[in-house]
Amino acid sequence: MSNQNNIYNNLKCIWMLGSIVDYKLCDRNFECSNCPFDKAMMNSSRALASGEQMDDSRIENIVQRLINDIGREELRRDYIYLNNHLMVKNLFANTYYLGFSPLANYLLDNCNSIEHCYNEDKIEKGQSLIKVNGDWGSLDVTSPISFSSLGKITNQEIKSNAEKWFGLIEVPKEELTANSLSGENYMKDILGVTRELTQVKLHYADVGETMMDGGIEVKFLYQVIGKEKYLNILKTLFYKSIKGSQL
Repeated sequence: MSNQNNIYNNLKCIWMLGSIVDYKLCDRNFECSNCPFDKAMMNSSRALASGEQMDDSRIENIVQRLINDIGREELRRDYIYLNNHLMVKNLFANTYYLGFSPLANYLLDNCNSIEHCYNEDKIEKGQSLIKVNGDWGSLDVTSPISFSSLGKITNQEIKSNAEKWFGLIEVPKEELTANSLSGENYMKDILGVTRELTQVKLHYADVGETMMDGGIEVKFLYQVIGKEKYLNILKTLFYKSIKGSQL
């Protein structure tokens, strides 16, 4: 009898073997298929797995939606695209709106504000122009052209691909022509960003805890790939200075 008790005492259910529980209270002779505790634990595991899949799916959808949006982008004849993915739109004569290219605007994740870095009317090429701020950090953008400032446009949120302008400028057409990004190279940059985002989508599971940074709900690209990699993508656009350079 004591031998039988020892055998019973040494038996472990699958949840004890897995160190999920450290005690035993079994009245089912270890027939786990008939155990309500086993059923509850299995249901809990399935719910957890389903929740992880939902998180993965949501993260994948964030990236895929961005790929789809960028993939639909077309060249606009009323825009002049500048080397570092700023752009201008003619108002009249040599007067233009100054803002971000549509590609840059798509990638500006959860941007909180834009700070103008100049107070004078004359801005030289290479001079600090604006600082873009977001939950991912901040980025300084220099001017790709020399121009005269006619006014600053403020209080614009950059959260969609609608036209977003931060300045009104006067600039000779030849200055724009000399520092513009060709349509071919603009489309190459779109292709380069799309390729990079596709790699993110294929390997997002390797990103690790940046996907769920601090338990915050993932909504933006920088939360999926991490702030450092996100800023590096922005820098490949805004730090361009040589016409025709690629990502």
